[in-house]
Amino acid sequence: MRTPSSLAIAEPGPASPASPAGGDIRLASPAEVDYAALQYKIRSRGALDIVFRAENRRSPLTRSFQSGCLRLRVPRTETASEAPAAVIINTAGGVAGGDSLSQSLRWEDGARATVTTQAAEKVYRALADGSPATIDTRLHVGAGAHAEWLPQEAILFDGSALKREARVLLDARATFLGVEAVVLGRAAMGERLRAGYLSDRLRIWREGRLVYADAMVLEGEIDRLMRRAAIGNGMRAMAVIVHAAPGAPALLPAVRDVLAEARGCAAASAWNGLLAVRLIAPDGEALRHDIASAFTVLREGRPLPRVWRC
Repeated sequence: MRTPSSLAIAEPGPASPASPAGGDIRLASPAEVDYAALQYKIRSRGALDIVFRAENRRSPLTRSFQSGCLRLRVPRTETASEAPAAVIINTAGGVAGGDSLSQSLRWEDGARATVTTQAAEKVYRALADGSPATIDTRLHVGAGAHAEWLPQEAILFDGSALKREARVLLDARATFLGVEAVVLGRAAMGERLRAGYLSDRLRIWREGRLVYADAMVLEGEIDRLMRRAAIGNGMRAMAVIVHAAPGAPALLPAVRDVLAEARGCAAASAWNGLLAVRLIAPDGEALRHDIASAFTVLREGRPLPRVWRC
């Protein structure tokens, strides 16, 4: 394993014929390296700009821009007419303070596709100045398109800071199903998010009119805050599911029936062509169980993407 000094800033030395670049490379010693300054310079960046189009009962990609640490892969489907289930991969293995992920996805008129993530997004410690990691998502769903945005949960570690925002633009005749989930420390590992920062925002527009808005901010001693009855009552995982479709309200009784067996606390309501489910659970495992229960109705019995079950 290389030592920290061998990974530090390199400086040019005197010219040497043995050096391919025409000069020696001198590795800085640990005493010469300002590690506090380096953490601000070496940050992870990732961007996606993806477009699905409708073509002969299929929905291939018509645009696939990928940069930095973000990649998108579309595994083969069992049948040619089956809607693709695209998987977003963060090759950095998580995000930390100062990191930035930008995701833009568009479903053109009539396209059908599910987009998920390879694994839960790990959110590690913030920078010394408290700068958060940012995840910015933009979803555009055209007329007659069926879009599913099903990322796995974000897991926040102690001392982390995350600013996450999703904006969804829907055509009048679009169908959308989305979930945003967060887990405050891994209960199975005995972890607690004692202190940190979380800003989570979701906005949905239909035909340019704001039809759904959800915002949450937790800051400071988050574990203590979540123990308060009016905030979390000791729960440590939460999610919101939104289904926007002409027939969404009719699914409300069935959704409430399956959530009667929730391992955490669950509530569902419907209005104006929307069905919203709010979940809070003692840990990530219970939250996943309750999300899957709601999806048995909202996804009409179709199984969750394979990466959710790995």
